[in-house]
Amino acid sequence: MTVIGLGDTISSMKVLVYLPSSLGAALLSIPCLKSLQANFPEAEIHLLLNPWLDRLFAAILPEYRRIALGEMKDIPVLRKTANQLKKMNFDLGLLLDNSFNSALLFYLARIPERWGYNHEGRGFMLTRRFTVRVTDPPLHLKDYYLNILKKAGLSLKTDLPRLTVSGQTLLPAEKILKDHGLSPDQPIIAIKPGSSFGQARVWPVQHQTELIKKLRAENMQIALVGSPRSREISETIMTGLNFNLVDLTGKLALEEVPSVLVHCRVFVGNDSGLTHLANFLGLPVVALFGPTDPETCGPILPPVSILKKSVPCAPCSYKTCPYDHRCLNNIQPDEVYQAIRNFL
Repeated sequence: MTVIGLGDTISSMKVLVYLPSSLGAALLSIPCLKSLQANFPEAEIHLLLNPWLDRLFAAILPEYRRIALGEMKDIPVLRKTANQLKKMNFDLGLLLDNSFNSALLFYLARIPERWGYNHEGRGFMLTRRFTVRVTDPPLHLKDYYLNILKKAGLSLKTDLPRLTVSGQTLLPAEKILKDHGLSPDQPIIAIKPGSSFGQARVWPVQHQTELIKKLRAENMQIALVGSPRSREISETIMTGLNFNLVDLTGKLALEEVPSVLVHCRVFVGNDSGLTHLANFLGLPVVALFGPTDPETCGPILPPVSILKKSVPCAPCSYKTCPYDHRCLNNIQPDEVYQAIRNFL
């Protein structure tokens, strides 16, 4: 068994990191990955990740090897996956996913060192198990992941990483924009209208429509971006306009999105994975927070403008607001418009 501790620089060490399944959480784990790499610069680091994130992470983090992990619906599938991982002879398994099955997978794979939070009664399967105290202010998700390394006695990188897009992917993105009538030479405002999480995170359609009209009145180019789940909202927005709008929702593969975003001047979005992606790519971001708390899951890199209203029922974890959606209703189009203008 390889005993891993502070100061180890084992050239042949293999590390497997189980990433969170959502895009936003996976992106907020990047500072943890960079700190891990800084502590073990010669280690071979593999990322175990959701298949739908695989190509995106190949584009934005090509320095890491990846293993796409499908849904483990039953014990036979879990055992088969564990046997495959066992043959790869990992020395350290870092669990950034808090599920019971993720710890069980690493346990069955006989990874000698298994680090993670003692969550859902899985502590007995970890060689180093950690707890986190409730803090005031609350711990940001980025720091929640870094905290595992800190508690393990490793040093943390203080500089926050930015993502880049390779030149070979930029030309196809330029063609996508031009095919939709957008000029990369003029300011493009990217707006994410919907939310995969639920309606509670969606800024009201009438507010979005008013904002788009204000931007269009100044001859700004606008592109709606997002997953197919945003299509219904984008189509509703389109019906309230008397001009055509470029709607890319559901039309881009996830790995195509970064190269399109870097051609934009400002990104406007809610608490979502794409908002974090734009932030890590260095775009000025206007982030609209309602039911969730930016202190725990907000964008972490400047330049960013976070708009949030204080209401007694927020933060909450509802997917659908049981009241009048006041947390996001109270963010006015003029405020968002001015935040955009401040970045131009």
